[in-house]
Amino acid sequence: GAREFVFPRRERFPVFFHQENTSSIYVGGEGSLYYYDFATRENYTEEFPVTNEGQCVTAGNSVSPKRRGTAGWGGFGARGFGVGGGNNMVGGFGTQRKESPPWDGRGIAPFTPDSNTLVVVDGQDIYSTIKKSQQNGKIPRFRRVRGGGELYTSDTVMQNPQFVKATTLRHEEPHQDKIYYFFREDNPDKSPEAPRNISRVAQLCKEDKGGTSSLSASKWTTFLKATLICVDPVTKGNFNWLQDVFFVPAGDWRRSKVYGLFTNTWGSSAVCVYSFGDIDSVFRTSRLKGYSGPTPEVKPGQCVPSGQHTPSETFKIADSHPEVEERVEPLSPSRSPLFHNKHRYQKIGVHEVAAGDGQRYNVLYLATGAGTPRRGHSPAGASCRISGSGQPGQADPCALPPQAMLYVGSGSRVLELPMDMCGAYRNNCHSCVLARDPYCGWVNGSCLSLARSRDALQNLNLDSWRGNCQRGDVKEDDFRNISVMPFSRYYLNCSIESHYASYNWYHEDVLIKSCNTSRPQHDCFHFIPSVRREHYGHYICVSEEDGFRQALVKERLLDRQRFLPQRGGAAPVSPALGLRLLLALLALAELSH
Repeated sequence: GAREFVFPRRERFPVFFHQENTSSIYVGGEGSLYYYDFATRENYTEEFPVTNEGQCVTAGNSVSPKRRGTAGWGGFGARGFGVGGGNNMVGGFGTQRKESPPWDGRGIAPFTPDSNTLVVVDGQDIYSTIKKSQQNGKIPRFRRVRGGGELYTSDTVMQNPQFVKATTLRHEEPHQDKIYYFFREDNPDKSPEAPRNISRVAQLCKEDKGGTSSLSASKWTTFLKATLICVDPVTKGNFNWLQDVFFVPAGDWRRSKVYGLFTNTWGSSAVCVYSFGDIDSVFRTSRLKGYSGPTPEVKPGQCVPSGQHTPSETFKIADSHPEVEERVEPLSPSRSPLFHNKHRYQKIGVHEVAAGDGQRYNVLYLATGAGTPRRGHSPAGASCRISGSGQPGQADPCALPPQAMLYVGSGSRVLELPMDMCGAYRNNCHSCVLARDPYCGWVNGSCLSLARSRDALQNLNLDSWRGNCQRGDVKEDDFRNISVMPFSRYYLNCSIESHYASYNWYHEDVLIKSCNTSRPQHDCFHFIPSVRREHYGHYICVSEEDGFRQALVKERLLDRQRFLPQRGGAAPVSPALGLRLLLALLALAELSH
């Protein structure tokens, strides 16, 4: 089941680091670094005292370990980066709590907590969007702060950028290795119908040596940017606000993918998938937007052999025309979102799992601002399935290790959730198989994790299924008797297990309520505002999918005045049932507004 680590106090800007193949997690907060091991329950806190209104006594007033390719403000590996005053320092510590001498953390740790920052660590190289001095001004820059000489982007190539995430990518030839970072910026098109912000991907050559003149010697000379497109071709809905990205590497760098999470003005979300091969092709082959002059021998954005500098002529063209005309579209053949719906998601994670059919599936984990992580899988060419599980607190970055655990962080806690939550499928063959969960399958009369049995029965495509489960139908026995006072309110609640099934409530075999599962929801409930004589009797909630029908809830409402318990008084409502009724009341209140 789920396990949690609760912080001693709420953190406004938490940063999370989980090392793969471990059960431990680091959390960077204001003035503290937390360490917790979910397996052993070992935990400790490193405090970084702050005095004199933000001046650091030791390492600073905020620390956070980082890893390569993650976004946020902080450090990397087993190092913590402190923040405060003008005395940013970095100290090292690990699970054995052995400290190493501190070193200068300027450009790596911010002076104040700031969500618009990136730190990327690639071996000995560190890239950051954090300014090195409080006097550097307010224009954000992407910097190389360690390894290969310091470089920064020109002040004119981005307009008020909001950084999302960055990564590095190895090519066959080392001098072709690239840095890609994803961001939003103000749209240069100021027409009324144009969106206010536009989503971008930028490229830089890792071995960029800077320019040859005094004005360009410390600037990136290989910067180019392109627009990311995420449009539903059917509805023409445009998702232009990039919220988060997740990188899925492959043996061939061209097949490495970017899962982009987008939202739009109306609060809907979409996931679009791009390949780095397509991104590279756009930067190599597209013309520069607004430039009509001759193309120099070394093209803008082209990586030059090791040790060489980008020619001054090439840099001047790229610096004044940094955007390419061609836009980056989602993967073919559809060139459309993997899925979209009316929920506003904020974070995305992707985990690859090998299913019983021998294929590998990418499982998507999406987090809402209300603290609801959702899961779906996407086999090649198929749409995404979504299931929900409410959790407290505002969900933040997801760490996805190879083992079947998901770590979800908020400002108050970190949850460790098993990815193979097979017990949620009622231990029923049809419920287990029709859930199409790549982690679970039906074997020996139980719905089990594939980690326990690779021979389990599964069905992971979206076609109509005719499997080996024995077919069942609604049986009219084993109703749960519920005594209800006349004229009182009552909720009949039925949990939604599959968003491909239909859910119907019947009263004495007469259909009284149908739930539309095209929009993700947790429950199908029927509300009786005032119970009268005609409302008593048998109620059944039936789900139907691919010809399989099953009764999920069977209740018989009785008149409490006629069927009072012999000792008087009604049985108390369980806390779990009371909570469900409260949630139903809140949902009804939302609907009424």
